[in-house]
Amino acid sequence: MRSFILRSDLERHRIGRFQLPLGLEPVDLPAPVEGYTVEFMQSEGDAPDLLRFYAVTSFERVATLLEELFELLPDEVFPIVEVGSKDAFRSMDSFTAREPVSFDEFMESWRDYRQVLLEDGSIGAGAQSDEPWMEVFLDSWKGIEVQVPPGMRDDVERILARHGLEEVDRTWPDDVDERPEPPLNVREILVLENEECPDLDEILFQLRESWGLEIDEDPEENLDESGRRLGRTLWHVVAVVESADEDHPRAGYALAWATASSLGEVQRMIESRIELQDEWRFHGQWYSLDRVAFDERPDGLSALTPRRAHSEIHDFRIEPA
Repeated sequence: MRSFILRSDLERHRIGRFQLPLGLEPVDLPAPVEGYTVEFMQSEGDAPDLLRFYAVTSFERVATLLEELFELLPDEVFPIVEVGSKDAFRSMDSFTAREPVSFDEFMESWRDYRQVLLEDGSIGAGAQSDEPWMEVFLDSWKGIEVQVPPGMRDDVERILARHGLEEVDRTWPDDVDERPEPPLNVREILVLENEECPDLDEILFQLRESWGLEIDEDPEENLDESGRRLGRTLWHVVAVVESADEDHPRAGYALAWATASSLGEVQRMIESRIELQDEWRFHGQWYSLDRVAFDERPDGLSALTPRRAHSEIHDFRIEPA
């Protein structure tokens, strides 16, 4: 794991006395009301009834409040991450663990990347559990959402009270998501002076590996975020590979541009292509898999026509790391 470094040249913004994470810069936003809201969420189907808390407090108090709320979770949890997407057809990537991890494992990785998860304005993370069904999640604005069975209301409210928070009618203004211009700008918080400095993509990859996260999308569909079927689209793929020479181990990246009808199809295409050579081996580590708008294709694919009758790989190479 390469160590990340936060930028030291950023000034932390405040709205009045309310502190923001380093990665958020206010544009036209009044200070929120510090406190929490709570609403009853009636069950649908087999899902249980839940209470949904949403707590907002100044940034300097977020970390201690969040870790105390994490302690409500049981011994096994499913980590979750949401991050702004580079995919052309959705604005947010949601990742969930398919298998549970121990709470201690979750917290170990959380603490490894805590500074980034707390300070970056484009990422949110947390965990949920099945028994009981509950969730604790830090969103990208660094508000904390807690979903618990109604019987745990007192447990949550005692923690919130210890941190000086009371129930309020609202936290952020009701119309904040309806404004024509974003009320907050996201800015880079990581030092990226050279290739040795990991960026957010690398940190996300490390979290996905540590927590066993997979993109929360049907791998055999190709939909935009409104549910519209897209058919075949252009994909850019980066996969992590390892040398087949066990005496001289080294890592590399398989880089590809392809047209495919789904995530699952493009994965199978790239895996088959890697298997055609003997120098490198693939062990299922996808660094990135993003759909790209046709007009954003690279110059090397300028002759590509927009509608493709067949799925195919247009460009493929493997580079040592």
